[in-house]
Amino acid sequence: TGVQTCALPIWEMGLNPLPCPHQVSIAVWPWGSYLGEEGLARGVRTKVSSWRRMEPNVMPVAAKGTGIYVNSSLAKVEALKGGYDEAILLNTHGHVAECTGENLFVVKDGVIITPPTSSGALEGLTRHSIMTIARDKGYEVVEANLLRSDLYLADEVFLTGTAAEIIGVSAIGDRTIGSGRMGPLTGKLEAEFRRRIEAGAPED
Repeated sequence: TGVQTCALPIWEMGLNPLPCPHQVSIAVWPWGSYLGEEGLARGVRTKVSSWRRMEPNVMPVAAKGTGIYVNSSLAKVEALKGGYDEAILLNTHGHVAECTGENLFVVKDGVIITPPTSSGALEGLTRHSIMTIARDKGYEVVEANLLRSDLYLADEVFLTGTAAEIIGVSAIGDRTIGSGRMGPLTGKLEAEFRRRIEAGAPED
């Protein structure tokens, strides 16, 4: 009898992905609050991770690549085992980059500061939305390098992300931030962000 063969895509085992076929799948499911309902109410407790955010010349941190998430996973597990909700990653120069799955903002004397993408921060869509909303409301928004001490001296700290949306930080390590709950400016931005999502359009 003749041997039957089937046509298979040409691919190779190794580090060269160029000849491999592309396949895409999309999964959709209900998802509650990424950092927990309690975190929304009281703010999340964070710690500065012992793991450093990868440099842009090590991996393209401007993209959400699967391999890059190993860096975030190590920091996340360390934080959870330490009794915290989330981890803050510094880059190799000691500047604040971002959290494991969120961008980070600091409020100091009414000015909103967030690390630049050159620090290793992802150019997140929610990050951009919050910066736009804040400027629409007349707040000064600055992209600047932040040191660890800038976090401790902040009036408010909050996080943004597709899953987390916008959520306040109540503590970093053993230091309480502001009142220990979502700050007033963070609350205003969160309310306006929510309003625009539900309305589907910016305020006139």
